[in-house]
Amino acid sequence: MLQPATADDRMVATLVTRALAVLDHDPDGARRCLDRLASLFIDRRDEPAAVAAPPPSRGGLTSWQLRRVTGHIEANIARPLRVETLAALVGLSSGHFTAAFKASTGETPHSYVIGRRVHLAQRLMLETDEPLCQIACACGFADQAHLTRLFGARVGQTPLRWRKAGRRLRNTETP
Repeated sequence: MLQPATADDRMVATLVTRALAVLDHDPDGARRCLDRLASLFIDRRDEPAAVAAPPPSRGGLTSWQLRRVTGHIEANIARPLRVETLAALVGLSSGHFTAAFKASTGETPHSYVIGRRVHLAQRLMLETDEPLCQIACACGFADQAHLTRLFGARVGQTPLRWRKAGRRLRNTETP
């Protein structure tokens, strides 16, 4: 027996149809549709606590604004992410957006993006055998040196040492 389509089902179908319709003549429009589609499928287990339950704050982003921005960040983590672009997603000026984002998450948009990139790099270092230079690029860092500098500042050790320690720990936990 067929179930009636939900609002989410209709939204997915609409976004896919629009993306396909404009793909050849408007790649940016197709990308916007796919970005919105990707934001519907963010892995909630991987979301930071601030997104799952934003703390009550004055002057912060609304929950839909925070979801839209963080969804866009996750969907475009390997690409350059400009504050102006994030602010435009929720209809705010760059300055107002930056202040509201910090009030909602406790960190600036730039710091948040770096944290998400480092988190993705950590996951890829443990789950793949890709070289660090490729992981750096996949996570939106300019190169391996950029990854190493920001990773070290956040985690307190180099990516290579962290990867080796993580693998040793995983190997000792496996029966």
